[in-house]
Amino acid sequence: MLYLSFPPEQLVIGMATFIGLALLWVLWSARKGQYKAYERLDSILTPPEQYFYRCLLSVLKDRALVMPKVRIADIIKVRRHIPRQYFWRYFSRISQKHIDFVLVDPKTFKTLCVIELDDKSHVRIDRMQRDWFVNKIMVQTGIPIHRFPVRRRYNRAEIFHVLRPSLVA
Repeated sequence: MLYLSFPPEQLVIGMATFIGLALLWVLWSARKGQYKAYERLDSILTPPEQYFYRCLLSVLKDRALVMPKVRIADIIKVRRHIPRQYFWRYFSRISQKHIDFVLVDPKTFKTLCVIELDDKSHVRIDRMQRDWFVNKIMVQTGIPIHRFPVRRRYNRAEIFHVLRPSLVA
């Protein structure tokens, strides 16, 4: 048997007060835009990226797997000999940058090459600096990088011709 040192009405009033305060907090958070600040994207790829992705699939068939939107830190790493005090500086440079497409060997999942799809934003200074950095680290790590301009139509034979040397593992 449960013995309360206060009347049950006070317990009910206390619970009602708690629920009321919780509800007010939820409403206040929603009003400030903090409650539902995020929403799902329709697709992880833009329409031009989707079109190029489909072209890649038709060109490559089963020669390579096409991985879209891969974080650079998932295909390269900071070398072990880098002093600890510099590790995070180097890691932060690659941890929040993505490659449009990574081609991997279907058996070993080894990175064969990376592909960047360049739209009109790539003539901006900040994008040119990012592209220079990405090119530099890909050369440093021995990963071939291929850049294709965004187009309405792609020549699939041309794409295969460019990618073919990278597909031979």
